[in-house]
Amino acid sequence: MEGAGWRVAIGRRLRGLGATLYALFGPGIGAAPRRSAAGAPFPDGAAFRDDVLRRYPFTDEARAILRTVDFEVRNLHEPVGGGGWYGPQARRIVLEGIQDEAAVHELAHAWADLAGFYREREPGGPPWPTLHRPFRAAVHAAADEPDPRYANVQFLAHQYEYGDPAISFPGMGENDAERFAGLASGTMGNLRMMPPALARFYEGLFVNPRATGGAGVGGG
Repeated sequence: MEGAGWRVAIGRRLRGLGATLYALFGPGIGAAPRRSAAGAPFPDGAAFRDDVLRRYPFTDEARAILRTVDFEVRNLHEPVGGGGWYGPQARRIVLEGIQDEAAVHELAHAWADLAGFYREREPGGPPWPTLHRPFRAAVHAAADEPDPRYANVQFLAHQYEYGDPAISFPGMGENDAERFAGLASGTMGNLRMMPPALARFYEGLFVNPRATGGAGVGGG
């Protein structure tokens, strides 16, 4: 399936999986939703996108890429969760509301596709790469990480890799795109929350404070 058909299919798949993940993780491990710095509603989706890019530790290179993405927010007044990325051909994100975690999640999807993060196409999948087996192996290792410093990410990774029968969540299977975006929004870009072997896969998207020696928060 090509073009618009793939965009519709991807949007439906992500919305369905998003409902499962919301049930699993609630409103999120990350930061609370916010409005603009002046306290007024954002004038449009692009303004909210740029505010999120400023407040979280995206790299300058990632910010430059993500500012080219069409960003629609259906409710610019309330922190409603949910949304979708419609693929690199459409270069479009649609959010239900001004929720930071949803924005970071979908921006991570967009960056991974646009920056060429994935290495293989999925058989029967969209006409662009969506699989990254070394990244998946790092998530699998993080699922059994014993270091308590990484407990939140260990929990997320364990759910992704092994599922949770209590809520009928089967795990991610080969869905590397949701692994990647889920851990991005699960940490809100704070790579100190990840084991180093996993954090390295996010260095193009987020500033790694281990590499820079700084706090890696905000800027731009």
